Amino acid sequence: MKRLTLAALTLTLCGCHLFRSRPKPPVAPPEVAANIQFPTWSKDSSTTVEGPQLRALQIAMEDFLPPGESPPKDADAMTRCLFTLATYDAWLVRGDKMTFVHFTPKEDERCGLKPEVMDPGASYAVSDEGVILKRD
Repeated sequence: MKRLTLAALTLTLCGCHLFRSRPKPPVAPPEVAANIQFPTWSKDSSTTVEGPQLRALQIAMEDFLPPGESPPKDADAMTRCLFTLATYDAWLVRGDKMTFVHFTPKEDERCGLKPEVMDPGASYAVSDEGVILKRD
C-alpha cells in the first residue's frame, strides 16, 4: 500500500511540472490598441520565417533562456542583461531538413554595457521534427 501511495504522489508531483501554465504575455489596454494601425501586408515588405524555422527558433529560445527563468537576486548588471531575451539577435539559416539558429548578444547596444567576456552566443541545429540535434 505504501508503494502505491508513493507512486501516486510521485506521478502527481511530476504531472504538476508538465501541466504548469506559462505566463501570458501582457496585452495593451484598448485605448492603446485603438491607435495602432497594421501595415499593408506584402511579402516584399516583410520578413518571412517559414514554419520549420519558426519552430526551430521557438525550441532553441526555450532551451537557451527557458520561460520564467530569471537571474539570481544578487546578479550583477551583465548577468541581468544576459538573462534578457531582448539582449540577443537571432540568426537563422535553413539546412537540409534542419534549421540552424544562432543567438548573439548585443549587451553594448541593448544594455549599455561594455562586453567583458568573449561570448560568441549560442548555436543550435534543430531538426524539422523539433529535435535539438546539436548545441554549441
